[in-house]
Amino acid sequence: MLRFFKTFHLPLISAILLSLSRLPIYLGWMVFFAFIPLLYYFRRGNHSLRDNAVSAVIFSLVQIALVFYWIGSVTPGGLVGIWLLYSLYYLICFIVVARIWRRFPSLRYLIFIAVFISFEFLQNFGEMRFPWWNIGYSLADYHVLLQALEIGGLSLLAFLILSINYLTYKVSERNLWHLFPLSGIMLLWLGYGQFRLLTLPVIMHPDRIAVMQPSIHQDEKWDDAKYREIMKIYDSLTRDAAHKGYDLLIYPEAAIPDYLMLNPQIMQDFRSIQNEHKVNIFTGFPHAARAPEDYPMPYYSYNAAALFDVRGTTPTLFYKNILVPVGERMLWLDQFPVLWKLQFGQANWEFGTKIPRYYNRGSEFSPSICYELAFPHFMQKANFYTEDGEFRKADYHVNITNDAWFGTSYGPWLHAMMAKFRAIESRIQIYRSANTGISMIINPKGEILVRAGLFRRTNISAPLYVCPTVPLYQRIHDYPWIFVFLGMAICILSVIFPRRTS
Repeated sequence: MLRFFKTFHLPLISAILLSLSRLPIYLGWMVFFAFIPLLYYFRRGNHSLRDNAVSAVIFSLVQIALVFYWIGSVTPGGLVGIWLLYSLYYLICFIVVARIWRRFPSLRYLIFIAVFISFEFLQNFGEMRFPWWNIGYSLADYHVLLQALEIGGLSLLAFLILSINYLTYKVSERNLWHLFPLSGIMLLWLGYGQFRLLTLPVIMHPDRIAVMQPSIHQDEKWDDAKYREIMKIYDSLTRDAAHKGYDLLIYPEAAIPDYLMLNPQIMQDFRSIQNEHKVNIFTGFPHAARAPEDYPMPYYSYNAAALFDVRGTTPTLFYKNILVPVGERMLWLDQFPVLWKLQFGQANWEFGTKIPRYYNRGSEFSPSICYELAFPHFMQKANFYTEDGEFRKADYHVNITNDAWFGTSYGPWLHAMMAKFRAIESRIQIYRSANTGISMIINPKGEILVRAGLFRRTNISAPLYVCPTVPLYQRIHDYPWIFVFLGMAICILSVIFPRRTS
């Protein structure tokens, strides 16, 4: 046991520090030191494949246990799968860094940065995409530092965080001249953040928009016996919004617990609430369309949303584009149709392919549903490009979600904080409606104007601030590929030239 701890205590300490920096306990500053024990692990060298594999498993397991455990409340098998998958990812990272560390000392800083940024960036792609591990999210409480997101997104934050870790590690080795670049990074970073907070142009619009948090417990939401009670809650909150003069009310994801567009009685109940209170409503609901005969299922099923105006016009439907792996759709169904037979409680929704724009009182907004908020590339497409591909920034963004699955765990907080990052990356106001919380409104500076606590039943509102700025990140958002290709090139060189350098 002592030998095990002696070999693997450094990756363990790094994983604990990194995990604590992600939690809402005001320890985000730990991320600036979290990788230093791991760097000492690499400096020791002579680690076998087995050592790196065990280290990767530990590094992944600690983060799963402390930060992402709540996923198991919905899909225990999915949680195990994520642990194994990210253990593999970390194993690849550790092997590459360890190899370069021994053979190319002059490239240590470069490969350390390139490997971990590549690891984060590639999480955004493929059906297994799950970009919740980004170290930049540790800075959720550091508003000034987040302003750099408009330049380079989460990859820039990762670059700065990893650089500070590496430079601090070098200082700990008595390379004191590294204090100069270390101090320079922090001063420039803080200075830029303060400058943008003071100079960012924002214009207040007269739109009156409210966000509903109905707080319907998950075990009641799809209970037919609770349907009338749920609709009464919606009626009461809609009445409150109308009484206060709001002209748009945002309901959460799947707020209507039935196929709204296909069930005349449900539609009548919904429209009666709207017609009585004269409020435009953006809401989520399930939807279905008949599939071809050769399709494995009789219907295409969608996680949908739409804006219903008081005129009663037929709404344009938005179908969720990015689905939660396994939770909302089994992986690789198109490639392996036999997987349709596997059922772990997932809905097997279809992927949406378009992102419409909606108009309310002269302003234009873009939509997202739940998990899509985690993807900067999706948000860039939604906020800056119309359905026809025209480059035109939306006035604000609406995100609807249902995090009731995760109760009072860290899950709802981790998900909600992503809205701050997306608001700054796009310099756009975000209205977030979460069934049981955390609902919030975030302005283009990333400031939370108002929020509703978990399981509180209420409407929240704040003035609409529109920012005309198009951030640099939205113009060069694919630049992290530079790090990916750089890392791959160095890896290839390390194989071609297996020279050991002391």
